[in-house]
Amino acid sequence: MKLVCGVGELGFPAMFAEAERRIVLHAAVYGPFAKSKPHIQGLEKALSRPGFSSLDIIAMVPAGENGWDEPFLSALRFGASIQSAADELKSSISFLNGLAERFPGKVNVYAAHDLPCLPLVIVDNRICFGQYAHACFHAPDGFWGCVEADVEALFGWAESGYVPQNASADEIAAFRLVSECSSAMKSGDLL
Repeated sequence: MKLVCGVGELGFPAMFAEAERRIVLHAAVYGPFAKSKPHIQGLEKALSRPGFSSLDIIAMVPAGENGWDEPFLSALRFGASIQSAADELKSSISFLNGLAERFPGKVNVYAAHDLPCLPLVIVDNRICFGQYAHACFHAPDGFWGCVEADVEALFGWAESGYVPQNASADEIAAFRLVSECSSAMKSGDLL
């Protein structure tokens, strides 16, 4: 496992560009991605690859549709006004819809109906995770971990509801992270 201070240390743009099969984003609001040319270019490179199957994104829908929206946005963008957070949410949805329109059949955007527990980014067999906090520094500035695991097998466990009895502690820990995404995709409507 790799642990770093600040998400920039993980190099998401390059990780996205190198993705061969699948990317899953469970980070609620994607305004910073929409403003980052390297992130956009990395995603577009992956999506343009013939063997690349899907970019699955779990995103917050406009505020007020879930009972947890306002408190979550207050933690996510601590210190920002409600209007500023709402504007970023609109920008995020616009960015995601634009990706889906440019890459039909490869981009799936799911509405987050359940309170997200932590930000997650899965690229092929790498699972990256951070933490939300009520702090003046946002999730990108916190600790981020990255682990390698057989992600497709873990999604299979989540789909079947069956975890092998001989699963290792590392596999179970990675499964918990993948389950967060699987659960959100099952309960979320496609936008």
